[in-house]
Amino acid sequence: MSNVLHRSFLAFAFLFGAGLAACGDDSSGATNLEISASCKSYCDKARECDEDVSVDECVNDCKDKIGNCMADEQRETLDDLDSCASDACGEFGACTVGAGLQCTFGL
Repeated sequence: MSNVLHRSFLAFAFLFGAGLAACGDDSSGATNLEISASCKSYCDKARECDEDVSVDECVNDCKDKIGNCMADEQRETLDDLDSCASDACGEFGACTVGAGLQCTFGL
């Protein structure tokens, strides 16, 4: 089970990374406080579901990726990440992929 979650987390990171070329800055996006809070919640859950996840590295990566997304996608993506943080570990991977797609493609 841990390998599945770890792969799902890596898929999330990949999807966020793949979207960087399509993302840009806009002052109407989420605040740094909102990004930090959602990333911390998400990464705490990722750690709960997979003990190999480093919360500090996860938070830093999450904040970096969200900060580089288009402003109109940031808040919705943060809402998705907050939702993922409340999911059971078995549902966490699929939710994570959805959040990555929200940021990258606006889906």
